[in-house]
Parts: sequence; C-alpha cells; structure tokens
Amino acid sequence: MPKGSPGKDSSEHIQLEPLSRTPKRHESTDPAEIDAKAPLRHATRKTCDSGCVCSEKDSSTIMDDEKDAVPRMENGEIFPWDNIRLPAFAHPTRYNITMHPNLTTLEFRGRVTIEFYVDEESKFIVFHSKNLTIKEQIVKEGQEELKIAKLLEYPKREQLYLELEDLSFRKKNNYTLFLSFNSTLNSTELKGFYFSSYITPEGDYRYLATTRFEPTYARMAFPCFDEPQFKAKFKISIYRDRFHIALCNMPAINTEEAGFYLGTNLLRDDFQESVDMSTYLVAFVVCDFKRVYELTKRNTSVSVYASSHMLPHMKYAMTTAARIMDYFESFFGIPYPLPKQDIIAIPDFEPIAMENWGLITIRESFLMYDPQETPTEIQEYIAVIMAHELAHQWFGNLVTMKWWNDLWLNEGAATFFEYKGVNHIFPEWSMMDLFILHKTQRALELDALANSHPVSVSVENPIEIESIFDTVSYYKGASVLYMLEVVLCACAFQGGLNDYLNMHAYGNTETNDLWEVLTKHSKNSSTSTELDVKTIMNTWIQQMGFPLVTIIREDNIITATQKRFLASPREGVNTSHPKSSFDYKWYIPLHCYTDQDDSAESYMEVWMNMTNATFDISSDVEYIKCNINQTGFYRVNYPKKMWISIINTLMKNHTKFSPADRASLIDDAFSLCDAGEVDASIPLELSLYLANERDYAPWATVLRYLNFWKDRLAESTAYKKYIIFFRQLMGPITRYIGLMDQGSHLEKLLRTAVLKSAVELEIDDVVTPAKRLFEDWISKGIRIAPNIRKIVYMAGIKFGKVADWQHCFDVYLKTQIQSEKLLMLQALGTTMDPWLLKRYLRLSLNRTLFKAQEVNTVITSVAANPHGHYLAWRHIKAYWPQIEALYVNESLSISNLILSVVPDYFITEYDYREVSEFFKQRDVRSANRTLQQSLEMIKFNIHWIKINAKSVNDWLITHLVKINKS
Repeated sequence: MPKGSPGKDSSEHIQLEPLSRTPKRHESTDPAEIDAKAPLRHATRKTCDSGCVCSEKDSSTIMDDEKDAVPRMENGEIFPWDNIRLPAFAHPTRYNITMHPNLTTLEFRGRVTIEFYVDEESKFIVFHSKNLTIKEQIVKEGQEELKIAKLLEYPKREQLYLELEDLSFRKKNNYTLFLSFNSTLNSTELKGFYFSSYITPEGDYRYLATTRFEPTYARMAFPCFDEPQFKAKFKISIYRDRFHIALCNMPAINTEEAGFYLGTNLLRDDFQESVDMSTYLVAFVVCDFKRVYELTKRNTSVSVYASSHMLPHMKYAMTTAARIMDYFESFFGIPYPLPKQDIIAIPDFEPIAMENWGLITIRESFLMYDPQETPTEIQEYIAVIMAHELAHQWFGNLVTMKWWNDLWLNEGAATFFEYKGVNHIFPEWSMMDLFILHKTQRALELDALANSHPVSVSVENPIEIESIFDTVSYYKGASVLYMLEVVLCACAFQGGLNDYLNMHAYGNTETNDLWEVLTKHSKNSSTSTELDVKTIMNTWIQQMGFPLVTIIREDNIITATQKRFLASPREGVNTSHPKSSFDYKWYIPLHCYTDQDDSAESYMEVWMNMTNATFDISSDVEYIKCNINQTGFYRVNYPKKMWISIINTLMKNHTKFSPADRASLIDDAFSLCDAGEVDASIPLELSLYLANERDYAPWATVLRYLNFWKDRLAESTAYKKYIIFFRQLMGPITRYIGLMDQGSHLEKLLRTAVLKSAVELEIDDVVTPAKRLFEDWISKGIRIAPNIRKIVYMAGIKFGKVADWQHCFDVYLKTQIQSEKLLMLQALGTTMDPWLLKRYLRLSLNRTLFKAQEVNTVITSVAANPHGHYLAWRHIKAYWPQIEALYVNESLSISNLILSVVPDYFITEYDYREVSEFFKQRDVRSANRTLQQSLEMIKFNIHWIKINAKSVNDWLITHLVKINKS
C-alpha cells in the first residue's frame, strides 16, 4: 500500500447517506439540503455545504470559449487554474468508489477516495467534476488531515480547484482525497450515470441505471482526474435493491446486507480491484438482467446480460465473442488480463457500443440474433461490433493513447481488427474485401473533401474531442494500418504489434511509439530492409487528404506522378486548404501488375518517396493495374488508352482482376469523373462489363455511384435516358440473383443490395413478385424469409395503400424483434404518399413511439426517398428546437442528422443558400466540420451537374442508339 494510504476506517465519518426507495413525504426545509438535490444545470450560483463555490450553468453550452484570456467563475472571481488540461504534477493511483443509485427517485449518492502522489511541490490540485454536488471533502497525508483553504468550481472547463491552507503538497509524497457527493441520474442525456428503461412483453416497465463515460463523462458520475493518461486502479462498491443485480468492470467478490442505516432491503456488492485503467473505461450497471455465458479456451467467462425475454437471442453474440477472444489472445500474444468479460444489452445507448474494460455496453438491438428472423447483414454487423469492442480490450484498454489527438490509435486499430477478427472465424465471408468496401472506400470519399482533417489532430475541449469520433479517425486510421500491414508483410506487422502491446501494457502511448516498434520489425518485412516507418507514415496521418497517382506512359517508360486528390472540382468550389509540412506529398507504396501474366515483369513494387517514380515495362504491356486490391490509401488514374484496354479486358474476362480489384477500378473511375479528372465515358463504358458480374463487392461499389448520379441528374435532360440505362444494366443481375433467400453469405448481401435498387428503379420483374409476397404476408400471414424482407417491405409500402403503411407501422410498434423494427423503420420511409411521409416525420418526435436512437433512421429513410428529400429538410427546419434538444440531450450525433439529409440530395444554388443561411443561426457544436463538409458537397453537386450532365447525356444517346440497333 503506498505511503499515506488510509486505514480501513479512515473515512467512516464521510457516511453514504441513505436514499429512500420512494420519495420522502416530509422533505427537508434546510435550503442547503434542498439546493444540494438539484443538478448543476441552470445559470444560478450557489455555495455547496462544503463551501465550494459552484455554478449550475451546464458547461456543455459554453465549453467552446475555454481559451478565455481570464477564466472567471460565475461570481466574477478569477479561477486560479488557466488551462483546460489538468496539471501534470498530480497523479492518481487508486480510486475507492461507493455508489448508491436510486431507481425510484432518480438520485444517486456516492463517495470517492482518491489516492494520488505529486511529483512537484504545489499548494493546489485540479481535477474534474460536472453536475455533482460536493457534500464533504477531506485531504490527508498519511493519517494527518490537512486544512483546505478553498474548493472552487469552474463549470466552463468542468474543473475543481482544491487549495491547501497552510501547507503545500510536497514533492514525491502520497496523499488521499476524500469526497462525498450526490446528483441525479441523467434522464435527459445518454451519458454519465444515466437512467434507462425497457418494457417487458407483458407491458411492464423495468428500470436500470447504466454508464457511458467516453470521452469525458466519468466526471458526471464521480469526481476524478478525467484524462486518459491518468490511469489508476479502481475498487468499486454499489448499493442495490435485492431484485436487482450490479455489474462492474471486475467481478463481485463480496455481497453484504447494507446495514440498518441504509434500510434492510438493500445489499452492497463489493467488486475486485481493477488493473490500472483510464477513467473513461470505468463502467457499472444496476439492472434486473439475466445472463448466458460461454468459456474461452483459457476458461475466461464471456457473459451476455439482457432482459430475460431477450436472452435466447443473445447466444450468437456470446459464442461469436468467445471465438474472437480466442483469436485475439493468440494474435496479440497477450492473454486477456481480466478474470471475466461481460457484455450487456442496454435498451437506450448512444453510440452503438462502448469497450469498457470487462463490461462492454452495447445497444440492445445490435446484440439480438435469431436465424429465423435476422437478416445476414445484421448477423455480420453483430460479429463486427463484437470484434471491434473486444479488439479495444488490447488497443485502447491495455494500451491507451496519452491524449485524444491520437484517438486513431484506439479506434483505427479496433476498426481494422474488427474485420481481421471476423475474417478469422468466418473466412467464407471474405471480410477483408468487405473492409475495402465499407471502410477504405468510405474514408476515401470523405477525405477527398477540402474540409477533412488529419488522422492525428490537435484537440483540447470536449466538443473538439467529440468531433473527431468520425470517419477519418476510424476508417482512414484503419485503412492506413491495412496498407502498412501489406507493406511490412503480415508476420512483421503482427510481431511489431505484439511488442508494442507488451512494452506499453497498462500504460499510455503516442503515435511515434507505434512507429518506433514497427520500424524495428520492418527488417523482417517483405522488403528485407529496415524502413523508416515514422517518416513514411507521418505523411499519412499528420496531413489531411491522400494522393492521386497518375500513370503516364511514354513508349516503355512509366512515370507515376502524385498530387493531392480533391473531390471538389478545380473550378466553382473553394479548394483552399491549410498548409502542410509535407506539402501534400506522400511516401506511396505503389504495387502494380501488368496484363502479361507469364512475364517476369508482371509484378512490380515502387516507392514514391514524396516524389514521382519512373520504371520500365515491356513493349508488350497493354495496361498496368496499380494499388492491388485497393490496399493502398490512394487513387490511380491511367492514360485513356490504358483505361480502354482495362475495360476491354473486363468485357472479355472480368475474372482477370480479383473482385477487390474490380471494385477498386469502379471506385477510381467514378470518383475521377466526379473530380473532373476523366470524362464520364470512362466509368460508363467500364460499367457495361457488369452484365457478367456476379460478385458482391463490385456491385455494392457501383450501385453507390450509380444512385448518386441518379440523384444528381434528377432535374437534367439526361435523367430519363439514365434510368433506362440503369434498368438495362440491372437486368442480368436481377434475373440471376432472384427473390429466393438462398446462397452464401455474400450472395445474400448481393441480393439485398441489387434488389433494393431494383425496387427504387421500379423494375417490374422484381416489384411484381415482391408485392405478391407482401400481399400474402398482409392477408394470409405467410412468413417472409429474413433476407428478402427489406425488399418485400419496400415494394409493398412504396406501391401500397395507406392501410398497408399503417399495418407495417403497427408491426413496428408491437414487434420485440429488433432487426424487424429496423427494417420497418427503413421501409416506412419509402412510401410515395407525401401525407404519410409528413405524418411519419411528425410521429418520430413522439418519445413514447420511438426511441431517441431511432429518430435518425426515420429522417434518413424519408430523405432518401425522392418524394421525401425536401419534406425531411422542411421537417428539420420546422421542428429544429425539438430535434436539436433531442439530439443534444440524448447524446445523438447532429453530424449524422446533417449527413442524412443534406449532402446527397441538394443540387441547386438555392439549396446551398437555404442550408447555409439556416445553420448560420444555429449552434451545431461538434458537428461544425460535418456541416462545412456537407456545404462543400452541395457545391460539388452543383458543379458536377455543370461539368458532367452534358457528357453523360451525350454518352447515353450514343449508347442507347447502339442498343436499339443491336
């Protein structure tokens, strides 16, 4: 025990006062006691029982001006600590936390003992607290109590400043801080220590208290040093009713009667002390759930907790998690360090999941799997979520970034390994091809905007921190790791990661720590020489964007040039961007092959060291294909003659290219056209080979672009011809794939993607049988197979009557099957009846009908409907106060709201001005970058029409004439 640790009874005079299970009839008349029960939320100033000068103004509304010249508290006095970051000289080592949540009064009380040491002399310490009423505070050095001069609160930065009266905190000494506090369980936001509920099949309401602390919300539950580098051990005790259970990061080691002063109905669970970890990973839940469990190969218990009626649908998640745990223990070379791994299904949770060490919390709807009811895409998603959160147990929990600017070390790694993990247990799913489709291509799309940001980016306050939980940190971070694995080779990459995790276990790191260890292992890489990984990779993570590699051929010499790729055209859109210390040049691993399969020169590797590259090829070579399987985070353009040769090869025998390479050729061709780098004839001619394509990745890629183009051409003279072309292109694949729910995992994904577009295009060969299945379901109750339900529901609602829509809405309200709810939410927005669309949008504001997390799905489904684009936008404008309050209070992403409505469907200058003017008057907080990206995308849509609509129209005229003649 460190010097100065308190004895067992040293804090017994800070008692955890009882909370009644029901509101008291005779409330205290003591103003201080009454005041202490109100959360610190409104703009009034008060003094706590302990003398702490506090403010009830919610810091989330004013955190953006943390760089005030003089930090002033609400009473006008200067707050003594002038930095949003905590001082580095105080280090917590152990927390002893006792919590008592009351699920009737929605209050909680607690006390915390924080052991800490200081490595330089100081009169004060600074730590975090938000919306907590501090009742008592004591500081001790050993057994000696030290006099406290002041305890001040600065809500803008969610900080408490504690200063000693006579003495100083002495260098290299240990101290103990005792605090008791109380607050309310959060019932308006899904963060901190909050209140949730669910309804049983019998219609009874059940209640639970749960936590969400990432990134900066632990301070809402207990006072703490709430920054990731301040790791400490946590020993937690929780009071609960007998009919509830309590869960925590660690297993319970003792349960006792609470004692007479807390009432005989209460029990106290004491949990084993944790390993060293960051505050944002602490978690505890009080609920009435049951569990299923399975043991890993090392006999670690993997339990899934859920409400009893949901428990039978949790076994797939449990088994998948246990298998992935086994794989990660083997791959990372480090056994999972905790004695158990719990996973709990939370009814109301935002985001989808959280990797709390030993107690993963996941939104209930993404844990449920029933093979008779759940579509394949949801089955895959459940596995991916499991793998992501379990990967965090090593990347993020065992080894944690020092500060949020390196969030990508957590999230990029977990996003990469979510696919590696699932690929190991389901190799037939070809998950690494799906990684390119779902992660790399999406990251390339966003990072091509002028309003992107580097992977490693400076952030300070909570709003800035929240803003980088985005596509760049997750998807681009994962994509550059995949690129690096390919460069180094899998064995060298794995060995480097093993050393990285072992060297920094239970500690904190920066990006350079990862580069350093991978540099050492690069000697064992495919290059057989040591690579300067830091120099190479910093060009990818310390500047935004990515390169366009342009291939130029002069006789037998290939020159590869590089420049930053921007989706925004060279004219019409402001493409100014911040200066980069790398001048927007990259170290590019250029991997290529030629059409000469048997030639010694058929495969080549070239480094573009922030410059161009030149290499020789045989005169027989007709084309080269670079960026093999799209594992590099860049785009490639070829000379027109080479594009034509590639297209001809695809038309003759598309299997000369792998499915991933076919998808990458489509992705590059369409995006290059979007950016004005190639004529529209290139992607359109290339797409003709799809008459013979039967793989999922190429079709999923092309459908994304073809549907984008359809939306942009909606008001052009090319639109009708484009729809004819699109339907013709879809004909062979719709006839091949059919409406029977059969085939492999990838074939089922293909069927869903293709037939969804077929319904939107009103292709009769798909719509007619789908409507027949819908009518049989409505009138005769004939079950629809899970993987075609989305298609059948869409067709039935799109072309159905009001009564059909109402029937489906009633199914949404009544079903306990979460995947069915999601399908209905998506399908209900496809109706062509404007009155129903407006009704649907208005109903989404009713919290008794829709969970907060479901509202964005409603708005997205309506916005994606050509009859609903502007209805969704008008709804947002008309009901902005209610929608904003919902998204802010429920911790939902306003970024997702903006992205779901604005970028894809607005294509005129009027649209741009309306969106811009509307949001000028609104505070979108951490979504500001997303708003700027969306405005940039509207400008892009406008300019795309100007530069591409005519060439698309010209190509379509020529193509359709050819078709009519043939």
